[in-house]
Amino acid sequence: MASESLLMLSELNNLTADDNQSLFNDSASTGGNSTVNTGVPVSWVYWLPGPLICSFGIICNVFNLCVLSQKRLSDSPYTYLTALAISDLILLTASFLQLVTSHSTRTYLKSFYDVYIFFSFGNIFFNASVWLVVALTIERVCFVTHPLTFHPSKKVAKICCVSVFIFCALINIPRFFCYGLIEYKGHFYPNGTPFRESKLFYRISWVHALVITFIPILILLVSNFVLIFAMRKAAKERAALHSNRDAEIRKDQTRLTRTLIAVVVVFIVCTFLSAFVEDPISYSLFGGDRSWKDYIKSPANQLFIYISNLLVFLNSSLNFVLYCSFNRKFRQAAATFVRKLHPYCRNLGNEIVSKMPSRNTISSRSYSFHQGETSQTNL
Repeated sequence: MASESLLMLSELNNLTADDNQSLFNDSASTGGNSTVNTGVPVSWVYWLPGPLICSFGIICNVFNLCVLSQKRLSDSPYTYLTALAISDLILLTASFLQLVTSHSTRTYLKSFYDVYIFFSFGNIFFNASVWLVVALTIERVCFVTHPLTFHPSKKVAKICCVSVFIFCALINIPRFFCYGLIEYKGHFYPNGTPFRESKLFYRISWVHALVITFIPILILLVSNFVLIFAMRKAAKERAALHSNRDAEIRKDQTRLTRTLIAVVVVFIVCTFLSAFVEDPISYSLFGGDRSWKDYIKSPANQLFIYISNLLVFLNSSLNFVLYCSFNRKFRQAAATFVRKLHPYCRNLGNEIVSKMPSRNTISSRSYSFHQGETSQTNL
């Protein structure tokens, strides 16, 4: 890309608001570094389902936190899932507020929120969700490949979660210096800084895409193949077992592995586009002979951004559904929580429990074998 084109780059990495099209572009009326509303029409494809998906996700993640707070879900994997629910909840809440206030008057508070809360902090928690899934997957791979020597620890899981949030906050520090706020005809708008238009930030954006999207997806793809192989191997070993207890233990391991595989598959499908939707990357790949401004304002680019954001929101909203679909222990804990909510909810909880297999199993535990004894470890 020519050096003069690099100076025009602006981006909202991973999470991209409609402001990137209508507010964050150069305006001839205010100078090359100023930004005003260009009047780009808003697409119902994004603004209609967006708040609905976010609302659904907020409710599901609140319920996730309530269920995961129970003592029966205190093992190390549930520590990662709790941190993931917190991260997704903050992301969806910030996105919901940005969506529902998109057409409000451009006050200082509104523009400040878009730039420093939604854009900056929203991406911190989106990135944290990415690496929390990676951390949980790595722990699960270590557990299924080395069941005799690897012992998951809740303390280590907490340290990993805190480290993920700190790491994601650090790599997103440059975002806080991308935009300032200017007043134009009584309204406040984001204004691109010289740093945002520099070659340094262009390089940072590519490094960010590598660290947040490409490397995690590569790790998750490899890990998923390992987990699928382990699941098939466990199925063959379970078929050869004569002990009902051992068979149920292996069956439970397979069920838990299948849960994580489902989470990873949905995650990859829903977040893969977020790497290519970043402005420098998408312009380099799809811009062609068009100018930077023409490409950013194009309907095709807007639609690409809308779909990518909706998939990110959807990914953050579906974990509760996946847990209930594949994890019996979580489902039982959810039923218990529902019964405690209100007397009118008890019948619903009892109905959920009654539909579960009645045989006495030990599927609520995950095990590793050490010196002929069975010990509880993972999920």
